[in-house]
Amino acid sequence: MSTSHPFIKYPSIAIFSVVTLLYFLGSLTPYINSLHFKGFTYLALFFPFLFIAMITILLVSLLLFRKYSLLLFFVLLIGYKNIFSTIGFHYPKEFVQQKEPNTFRLLSWNVDNFVNCEKRYDSPKAFRRNIVAFIKSSNADILCLQDFMNIDESKSLISNLMCLKDTLNYPYYYFPVDNQMDKPNYNYGTIILSRYPITDSGRFAYQRKHCPEHLIFATIKINRRLVRFYNTHLASMYLHKFGKQNYGNESFLQDDTAIIYRGHRYQKLVYFDSVHIAQAKLVKETLNKCTIPYFFCADLNSVPSSFVYQHISQGLNDAFVQQGFGWGGTYHELSPTLRIDVVLMSKDLKATQYYSPKLQKASDHYPIITDVALH
Repeated sequence: MSTSHPFIKYPSIAIFSVVTLLYFLGSLTPYINSLHFKGFTYLALFFPFLFIAMITILLVSLLLFRKYSLLLFFVLLIGYKNIFSTIGFHYPKEFVQQKEPNTFRLLSWNVDNFVNCEKRYDSPKAFRRNIVAFIKSSNADILCLQDFMNIDESKSLISNLMCLKDTLNYPYYYFPVDNQMDKPNYNYGTIILSRYPITDSGRFAYQRKHCPEHLIFATIKINRRLVRFYNTHLASMYLHKFGKQNYGNESFLQDDTAIIYRGHRYQKLVYFDSVHIAQAKLVKETLNKCTIPYFFCADLNSVPSSFVYQHISQGLNDAFVQQGFGWGGTYHELSPTLRIDVVLMSKDLKATQYYSPKLQKASDHYPIITDVALH
């Protein structure tokens, strides 16, 4: 049957038109604040799939509808900013354990509260032990950990801070507690640990009444050079959880409990996107004031095609973009395209190695190791 037959031609044109329109709109997500166009939240999340669909119809058009090919190719190019921030184009290389001279190693990781800190569950196969073992094997000089939980050492509980500080030899650290989760001795937040001296530290509070979190920083002296490390965790969205029983203490989790308990995924995306944008603006204002080389490590809970990522990363180097390959997903649920954890750095710094292994039976996020040269 010829492609000019109406049963093939018109449905094909309709499909091509819908995909092209959605891809075009998805290409605008870096530039348009999704507070004003709420559907753009979904377009940012699904951009990798729209990109694949666009490549597919472009190839089909070369075979069947050649006169539309040039137009489709130009539409494809409109998404260049999302393409080059979402996909790593560097040939995959084996991680080199030995550090090069004049480089240091940074490990950024959402450690999921170390999963479980009760001694009765601390077996050789415990997820917590896998996290500790990887940190030890990484030989990182600086740790930026999100979703960090520390509990005072007792007969029944393990202190994660003591383990990292004393056993793994990270004597310098900055851990301003975000929240104690209404439990004595339970300290939650982000933490920066270092094998080099910390000369300065501080934090900036996000304006969330019931779920206090911060952008924290530590200035570290590395081989006579001062480098600042920012670390943060943007608000969790709980997209795959439903029902009040999943959340425990409601005052810790959410300002608008109706959304978190009874809202569907779209409501949560829209709500938390507004929270993330407010947090991103505070982050960017703070980074712009830094006058020394710096790193920004984060669980953004936002993808690279989002307004949030694009706003924060403007004018910065992304370790994954510089050295990564493929989609670079850092979260093992929902979709392999979700690169929601990032290591960004000021333009005077460059990653020489990027490594994010797909660890199982550890955190729900994958770790990011970045080697950086200091001259």
